[in-house]
Amino acid sequence: MGITGTSVVGLLVGSALAVFGWNAIGPEHPVYAIVVQGGFLLMALLVGVALTDVARSRYRVRPIELRIYGWLGAGLLQRFLNVTRWNRLVRQMREDADGTLGPRGFLVGTERSETSHLVGAIATGLLGIIALVAGHPQGALQIVLVGVLVHCYPMIIQRLLRYRVIGGRDVQISHLDRVQA
Repeated sequence: MGITGTSVVGLLVGSALAVFGWNAIGPEHPVYAIVVQGGFLLMALLVGVALTDVARSRYRVRPIELRIYGWLGAGLLQRFLNVTRWNRLVRQMREDADGTLGPRGFLVGTERSETSHLVGAIATGLLGIIALVAGHPQGALQIVLVGVLVHCYPMIIQRLLRYRVIGGRDVQISHLDRVQA
């Protein structure tokens, strides 16, 4: 199955879990927010890869973002992910077959992850609006809060990592192998 087929499967699975959960659990139940974010995460991982190279300028991290992310507590979350060894697991997933992780692979991995989580965040926002319009403000709030944790903070972390690797410089994808991590 190609990228297009995988993307279609991702959209179908994410949408199906959202609709099924809405009917089976109900949008006001806290478990629904968790179930739907699991579906959106799977959808995002399958769809995000196909969209990674769209609008390349969005991967540029501006210095002002660093302050904003600090205020939002991204550093605390990064430390938590280090303690729980999640970052180690992600690093292993991004390593090449020979166990090395070159700058190109690392940076492309951050772009894919950021794009995937952006897809999930957009789906979360849309579902939050649907829940609000359908008269479920508590459900909308729960969906959005869980979505922020599952999608927005990971996007912030990917941007911080990319900034640290390239030092705020604009780097062409063809020149990534020359960047020293």
